[in-house]
Amino acid sequence: MASGVKGSLKPSGGAPDLTNTYKLFGATATTTVILSACNQAATPDTIRIAVVDSGTTATSGAIDAKHYIEYDFSLSGNSAMERTGITLENTGRIMVGSGAGNVSFSAYGIET
Repeated sequence: MASGVKGSLKPSGGAPDLTNTYKLFGATATTTVILSACNQAATPDTIRIAVVDSGTTATSGAIDAKHYIEYDFSLSGNSAMERTGITLENTGRIMVGSGAGNVSFSAYGIET
């Protein structure tokens, strides 16, 4: 049972897609995480967070709207937000992005 930081990423600005450029974390077992988004700029930035299930095997192209848990959420400047209790099955992925590229994302939790 591995625990700790599962992924950290500060992608450049723009809408996330299914490429590894926007992959914060890919599960190798059932995993529950807390996801943190931290806006490092003084101005607001928008964020998108998608939890992509194991049935979606594509590694390119747009993320289907049904996978988003945050979509163009306005994160105030110099602030952070957390989402708790996100559970992924084996090969599930968390994809992230921000409008201007000012936001860093971290996932930490436990694999069972």
